[in-house]
Amino acid sequence: MIINYWSNKKSIEMGKLDIKESIEINTSAEKAWEIIGPDFLNIADWGRGVNKSWNNDSVPATYEGAPAGGRFCDLGKFGNADELILHYDQVQKEITWSAKIDKMPSFLVDLQNALKVEEVSENSCRASTNITADLTGLRGFLLGAPLKSNFTKLLKGFLKDWKTYAETGEVSETKKREIAKLEKE
Repeated sequence: MIINYWSNKKSIEMGKLDIKESIEINTSAEKAWEIIGPDFLNIADWGRGVNKSWNNDSVPATYEGAPAGGRFCDLGKFGNADELILHYDQVQKEITWSAKIDKMPSFLVDLQNALKVEEVSENSCRASTNITADLTGLRGFLLGAPLKSNFTKLLKGFLKDWKTYAETGEVSETKKREIAKLEKE
């Protein structure tokens, strides 16, 4: 089947990245939420790929209960991420933020991550993440599949780190290696 990309221009311009992952965490929903919601600014303490995280003082907290309006994250070779909270609900245990990353490809726009924690039982919960972005232009069309694969791997690692930290209070083995490497530099 031959596709004429030029006559079907809309499909090239309007690609979408939409990846959902979830994991069961053997701790209370409140404890898992604390890590991602109220402790939003401290993702570098446990999340792989984040060398440092700090408050974006220029963005006021606009959602009730939100710890900040946004944060910056040092992502090493990918530069800094500027993340703004778009939705925060303490009761529903939901947070959504947008991210602009220094070295993000120009065809990847409106990157967002929505997280939710749902109680399964007194000592168990489900943590879900849904990352979305628009893929634009021919490069977005052509690189959509490999980008989705990379983001899926990233999200699975993120959830594993979150689970380990929530259940044990310790960072994952991957994060331990990253910390050791940073300390040597």
